[in-house]
Amino acid sequence: MVGTQDRRGRRASLAVGVMGAAVLVAVLVPLVLISAYNHSYADDWHYGVWAHLALQDTGSVLAALGAALQQVGNAWFDWQGTYSAIFLMAIEPSVFGEQCYVIAAPLVMALLVAGTLFFARTTLVELLGCERGLAVGVACLVVAVQLLLQPSPVEGIFWYNSAIYYTGYHAAALALLGCVARICNPVRTTRPRGAIVASCVLAAFVAGGNFVTALVVAEVMVVVICVLLAGGRRSAQDVLPAFALLIVGLALSLAAPGNEVRQLTQFPDDGAGVLGTILGSSAAAFQYLQQWASGLVFVLAAVCVPIAVRVGERAAGRGWRFRWPLLVAAGSIALFATSFTPTFWAQGTPGPGRVQNCRFDLFVVLVVLNVFWVCGWLAACRRELGAGSPRGQVSCLAHVAWAFALGVVVLGCTVGSMATDKDLGEELSSVSAARSLVSGQAAAYDAQVWDRLNTIESSTESSLRVPYYTNVPHVLLMGDIRDNMDNYINYRLCQWYGKDSIVGYRAANGTSASGVAGGSGKVVTDAS
Repeated sequence: MVGTQDRRGRRASLAVGVMGAAVLVAVLVPLVLISAYNHSYADDWHYGVWAHLALQDTGSVLAALGAALQQVGNAWFDWQGTYSAIFLMAIEPSVFGEQCYVIAAPLVMALLVAGTLFFARTTLVELLGCERGLAVGVACLVVAVQLLLQPSPVEGIFWYNSAIYYTGYHAAALALLGCVARICNPVRTTRPRGAIVASCVLAAFVAGGNFVTALVVAEVMVVVICVLLAGGRRSAQDVLPAFALLIVGLALSLAAPGNEVRQLTQFPDDGAGVLGTILGSSAAAFQYLQQWASGLVFVLAAVCVPIAVRVGERAAGRGWRFRWPLLVAAGSIALFATSFTPTFWAQGTPGPGRVQNCRFDLFVVLVVLNVFWVCGWLAACRRELGAGSPRGQVSCLAHVAWAFALGVVVLGCTVGSMATDKDLGEELSSVSAARSLVSGQAAAYDAQVWDRLNTIESSTESSLRVPYYTNVPHVLLMGDIRDNMDNYINYRLCQWYGKDSIVGYRAANGTSASGVAGGSGKVVTDAS
C-alpha cells in the first residue's frame, strides 16, 4: 500500500513539473522563433567594435578576446567600472558575424531558466524538502510570467547589450544565492566545497555587473550572514569568502574613474542626493508594487499557494518555523525599494525601461518567496498547536496537482483573453512575437536589415545613405540609425564596416520605424 502511495505521489509531483514546463515552453516558443530575425544595434556595436575589428584583421578568436579584455580596462577609466559586464558586452554575438546574433535572446532566456531552476532546487528541494516536480512547476511558472510581462521585452530579452546586463545578471544572482542556500543547508554533514567555490566565482562575476543586482545580492548576503552568526551556525564562515569577493568586486567597480566621467557626461546635475534618493526610491517602490501586483502575477501567487502549503508542512516537520512573516514582507518591500537607489542616486529617476526588467524579475521572485514564507508560518503554527497530524501523502500531492492544474487553466484563460485584445496582447511578449511571426512582419524586418547590410558591405563608396526600417516587430524594435553623423550609433556602425559616413533617410514609400532624427552634436552612448 505504501509503495502504491509513493508511486502515485511521484506521478502527481511529476504532473506538476510537466504542466509547469509545458506553460514555459508555450511562452518560449514564439520568443525563440522570432529570435531568428533579431539583429544587433547601437551599444552592441559601441562595445563590440574592437573585438570585431581584431577578429576581422587577424582571424583569431584569441585576438578578439584580448581586445575585449582591453575594452574592460579602457571602460574602467573612461566610462564605467562594471568589469565582467563590459567583457560580455565586448564579445556580443555579432562580433563573430551578424548571423550569430540569433543566439542572443535564446542565450539570455536559457540563463534565466537555468538560474531560476537552480535557485528553486536549492531552496525548495534541498532546504525545505519539496518534491522536485513541485519545485520545477513553480520555477517554470515564475520564468513564464517574467518573460511574458517584461516591462521592455526588447531590452530584457532581445537586445543583447541590455538583456545580458540586466536579465543575465539577475539569473547569475539567483545562481549565487542558490549556492549560498546549499552552503547553509543544515542537513548537510560535509562542507559543500563545490558550492563554496562556485559562490566565490559567481560573487566576483555579479559584483562586476549592474549596480541594482549587485546591491540587492549584497544586502541579502548581509542578512544571511547575520542570521547564521546569530544562530551560531558554522556555515557562516563558508559564506564569508563569497561575500568578501562580492564587496571587493563591487568596490572595484564603484571606484572606477570612468563612473565619474559618465556621470559628468550624461547626468551632471541629475543626482538626487541622499535624502532625494531615499524618498524617490521609496515612492517608486510603492508605485511599481501597485502597478505590477495584479493580473498574471496575482494568478501566479494564487497558483503557488497549494504548493506552498504542502512545502510548508514538510518544512515544519524538518524544524523550520518561518518566523516573523510581517517582518519578512516588510524586508522584501525594503529590498525592492533599494533596487531603485542606484538610478535615483545617479539620475534622479527610476531609470530607463531596461532597468525595470531586472526589478520586475526581482519583484516576481519576492512575491513567490513571501507566499511560501506565509504558508510555511501557518503550517508551523498549526504543527505547534498540535493540529498538524500527518496527512496521507498521496491525497495531499494529488490535491496539489489538481489545484495546480486549475491554476494553469486560469493562467491560460487570462493570457488568452488578453491576447484577443489588440493593445493588451502587445503587452505580452510571446503574444506580440507570435503576431509578428504570423503576419510576416518579423521576416520583412529581417529582409530590410540584410538588404541594408548587403548595401553597406558591397558598396565601394565611403559615404552612404540607407532607408530607415519600417514596420518593425514590437519585441525587436530597439531603434534605428540617425540622419546625421553627430551621434555614437552611426559612428560605431561606420567604424564597424570601415565607412566614413552612413546615415538614414525616410523612404518615400514608407514611414520611419524609429521616428528619430537628429543627434546630440557629439559621440555619446546612452545604454548600460
